[in-house]
Amino acid sequence: MNYKINTKKRTVAVLGLGITGKSIIDYFKNSEIELICWDDDLIKRKQLINQKIRLHNLSDPEIWADIDTLLISPGIPYLYPKAHPAVINALENSVRIDNDIGLFFRNMINKNKKPLTICVTGSNGKSTTTSLINHILNSISNNSELGGNIGRPVLELNNNKSIKFNVLELSSYQIEIANFLSPDIAIFLNLSSDHLERHGGIGGYFNAKARLFYYGLPKFSIINIDQPEGRYLANILEKNSNMNTQVICLSSNKTNTNSKWSISLEDDFIVERKDGLETFRYNIHQYVNLPGEHNLMNSCIAFITCKLLQIDSTQILNNMINFKGLPHRAELVRKINEVSFINDSKATNMDSALKSIMTYDRIRWIVGGQKKDGDKVNIESQKKKIRKIYLIGSSSFELSKSFDGMDYSMCINLDNAVERAFKDSEPGDTILFAPGCASFDQFENFEKRGEKFCELVNFL
Repeated sequence: MNYKINTKKRTVAVLGLGITGKSIIDYFKNSEIELICWDDDLIKRKQLINQKIRLHNLSDPEIWADIDTLLISPGIPYLYPKAHPAVINALENSVRIDNDIGLFFRNMINKNKKPLTICVTGSNGKSTTTSLINHILNSISNNSELGGNIGRPVLELNNNKSIKFNVLELSSYQIEIANFLSPDIAIFLNLSSDHLERHGGIGGYFNAKARLFYYGLPKFSIINIDQPEGRYLANILEKNSNMNTQVICLSSNKTNTNSKWSISLEDDFIVERKDGLETFRYNIHQYVNLPGEHNLMNSCIAFITCKLLQIDSTQILNNMINFKGLPHRAELVRKINEVSFINDSKATNMDSALKSIMTYDRIRWIVGGQKKDGDKVNIESQKKKIRKIYLIGSSSFELSKSFDGMDYSMCINLDNAVERAFKDSEPGDTILFAPGCASFDQFENFEKRGEKFCELVNFL
């Protein structure tokens, strides 16, 4: 792709030199645009010293007169809890703020033959749903690329003439900054208390995700309406005549006959209705090779997405069954003496942990880490399934207050938790590592945390 946004000053600032920032630098490598780059991390700056990259602290207010656009990485505080000084400088100098996602979509409109772009957002299940859609498409035609918040940054996607589909996972961080959005199909999975500091509360978090639909106006909007936020979003999109998008409402717990187009999950059957009349019914459960009711819903969403692309239903289902899932998501590590060890390190909030608990029986639950603001423990309906709780991380004491009357141990770290849980276990138990918290108190990320769990289990 070529950089086709109108620039008067021919200078673009790049803030953040991680994976996204480096992809932006590579994107502009052969252009006439001058880049000014910065990262507050000295190690990341040093990695670029010998690459003829102009490095200058973007917190310096004196350099902004010559800058046309500020492109920022998703991890940079944009407005809350406190805007980065470079963002403040950009606002005070009327500099456009954008990111790689906005750049990607703006340049797509200039292509004569562009891939169809499918975007998935939500709190939980994004990676699984995105990967499953991409898996089905590539199994059938091998002409789909995966990117965004999973896989490669969007500016590294090939987008050549042989590629028909881009399947993008988009986080709230990416959507809120993007100056331009234009998906063909957009999917809203769910919402739970997550990233509240970054978005100024749950309302800001929801609005960041809803922006993909309000601002992007996709041809098709697939909305899970099992939560109030999803119902609200679907209603706004359906009832507002200025929002020219076709809404498909999905529900896992009730038959929806009020929407013009709906998909329901009813006793393992996926049921499609248009104007209240049933048009399709199929037993999808037998084609899903992933544990848990939530993954059955993710599979329904992948199914209807591929069906919108005019792919035969039988082809979709036959390729869906071959999808094995992603690491650190309800991953069976091993069984020892009929005790199952499940790695669900990606369960970084309590809603995700609850869905994991609902999937198994006779659970010894390892939970804890860096608790997220506003997140609440809500396991009342599943208490009888939990034999014992093993608390780890900085939130151990705070979380213990939610488990009055339940058997728990303060383990502090993962090593102790795995050792104690295995020592306590009996044949038929499931040792479930679903932390319900961020990893950053003890681990670099959820992947490193999950890898540590697997390592500990494999040494037992």
